[in-house]
Amino acid sequence: MRNLKLSFQKPISENAKGQESAEAMREIYRGIWADRLEDGQELPIGGSLFNKELTIKLELDFMAFDEQLESFTEGNIKKVYEQSEESVKKWLKQIGSDIDPYTYFLCYQVQQKTHELLEIDPNTPPNLFERQKMYRGQKPPKLSELKGKTYCAERAALGQYLLQKAGAESAYVSGIAMKDVKDTGEFPEDHSFIVLKHPTEPESTLIFDIAKPHSQNNVPRVLKTDVPFTYELLKNKKELLVGATEVLPGGRFWFGVGEPVAGQHEAIEKTEGLK
Repeated sequence: MRNLKLSFQKPISENAKGQESAEAMREIYRGIWADRLEDGQELPIGGSLFNKELTIKLELDFMAFDEQLESFTEGNIKKVYEQSEESVKKWLKQIGSDIDPYTYFLCYQVQQKTHELLEIDPNTPPNLFERQKMYRGQKPPKLSELKGKTYCAERAALGQYLLQKAGAESAYVSGIAMKDVKDTGEFPEDHSFIVLKHPTEPESTLIFDIAKPHSQNNVPRVLKTDVPFTYELLKNKKELLVGATEVLPGGRFWFGVGEPVAGQHEAIEKTEGLK
């Protein structure tokens, strides 16, 4: 397997944010790779099936949530983890998962906070028509205006912002996802998710599929990718899907770039390499 340099940007100082944020959002085929998301940015989230350009945009007004996020800091999260560390480790051991306990705990905190801030009811799907109406205006809608109406793009954007506040090395990614890359009848879905640098394996990555938690108790869906999932891997590809295995007992999914059409897909899998 070739070595790939991971592209995550480490947390930066306030003084450097303006310059860095302009460079941190990069295009991939029909999608975006963003190492940082900042208040006031317009995030491209969608477009036409017949055009690779993302013309539909979302205004990221993260400051609208700041009052509710005063205590959501890296230091406070670590303090809470220290109080819960033994029970978290015990639970992960019981279900047979070897994921880094703090990483999973952090994803859980981000999952819960995202649902709280965006008023997500896991038992009631959002109204797709109401969401679409919001994006038909003359200006991009603000994230805070979409409470109760969010899908994967809005949830992954806020999740990335929360991970930044918590000091994690992560990236917002919009591309495609599949359940089974070998199923030629399956249509990939346009999907946004978060990529995390693996805390104990420097050349590995995790995918935090924040919009698709396990239904029971809103438990985060986190997956380990078969190969490092990086901007460098995707940047010149019009189609590429990477296999990923859930860190909790579960299944496998595929994430990458391409068209949302059925058929055969170029893919990387741990045991078979590039096909």
